[in-house]
Amino acid sequence: MESEAGDNAKNLWKNQQVEPIQISLAELRKRAQKLEKRIHRRNLREYVAGAIVIACFGYYIFRFPDPMIRFGCVLVIASSLFVLYQLRKRGAARAVPAEMAFRDCLDFHRKELERQRDLLRSVWTWYILPLVPGVLVFMLGDFQWQMTLPNAAVHAGHVKILFGLRVAIVVVIFIGVGKLNQWAARRLQRRIDALNSVEKEF
Repeated sequence: MESEAGDNAKNLWKNQQVEPIQISLAELRKRAQKLEKRIHRRNLREYVAGAIVIACFGYYIFRFPDPMIRFGCVLVIASSLFVLYQLRKRGAARAVPAEMAFRDCLDFHRKELERQRDLLRSVWTWYILPLVPGVLVFMLGDFQWQMTLPNAAVHAGHVKILFGLRVAIVVVIFIGVGKLNQWAARRLQRRIDALNSVEKEF
């Protein structure tokens, strides 16, 4: 009896019609505008963070006398400017056109999602990797400078441990940023897949 009821339930589930995925033009425009605002906010945060980094390392150029530290500061500033330029060039938000048919709006929104997905996927090459040389040179310069200070021999062990911790923290931060962006790229891909499903039903 229970087996027969179970079979009937399975057959009913298999034979039921699948509801097509539907979305209105208004909802599609709303999603596209929401993405535009989100990109604007993200880029603004990056611009502010980049300006702070540039200002801090610009100050360090005059604060520290060691040439290697200064060179590291110059590299960090140059790489920060490169990152901000790439963000502006490849990741700037595009305004949603005022009047678009459903198909045009769908194509526009999908292309924006794909562009942002590709930006996040390649974060290792245009964001993280350019910053590595400057940060590394700065940290090595700081380490060598501290080893030349009075009583450096007494505190050499402490300086080495602190340097190792700093390197580890930077590595964790860089890897974390990369992984976080990869995760965000996968989320965008799922949204792209959903739009593709909508297009098939259109």
